[in-house]
Amino acid sequence: MANAQESDRKLPWSLGVAAGPLFNQIQGTSTLTKYSNKTGYQAGLTINYALSSDFSIRAELLSDYRIFGSELFSQGLRETDTSAYVCWSCYYDYSIMYYAHYLTLPVFFQYSQQGDVAGLNFRAGAYYSLLIGAYHDGYEELFLDPVESKPFGVIDLKPGLYRDVYTGSVLDVINTYDAGLSLGMGGFYFLNKATKIEMDITLRMGLAKLFENPLMPEILQRHYAVRLGLIRQLRY
Repeated sequence: MANAQESDRKLPWSLGVAAGPLFNQIQGTSTLTKYSNKTGYQAGLTINYALSSDFSIRAELLSDYRIFGSELFSQGLRETDTSAYVCWSCYYDYSIMYYAHYLTLPVFFQYSQQGDVAGLNFRAGAYYSLLIGAYHDGYEELFLDPVESKPFGVIDLKPGLYRDVYTGSVLDVINTYDAGLSLGMGGFYFLNKATKIEMDITLRMGLAKLFENPLMPEILQRHYAVRLGLIRQLRY
């Protein structure tokens, strides 16, 4: 009997997996540019070390797939910002969707309250994300009316339509990392003494600029994930 009890002894470690949709909340300071937030996904591993029955340290290794877009349309062009003449038939238009893949490491300090079969946890911490790859899909377009654009000259450009189509890998546009603060809460239910199923929501607030290119607007990333996970208490 003593051997049976000893073999069922809990260790302070627990391991798990979690996955779910990832929702972006990107907002910029520019009044002209519009940003669209699309749903990506998040999936990965979790590890938890119990400091006591209520407090623990939690770390995760996640694959983040973040999707967002930006678009701008400007009707009427001036030769300079102070030019009085406006070519009203001229315009500038772009619409680009970005797909960014990150490897993310969050670390939390977690507080838990549990009963016999269920419980809640609350956590706060920080995260660091390393950009694995980024892709874009869209276009950029400039139209200079042959008649209205004559009163001013545009360097190296003749009247007409100019259009660039973007697709494939992005170079020197998306910042190579993201880092910030993270908050989360969740509920869990015990399937047995060693295994529980968990549903949580995590909010991350980035402190690093989204774009690496200094010509791009300054934008910070915010996103939250709703996840379903399975966690196993280690025993011996």
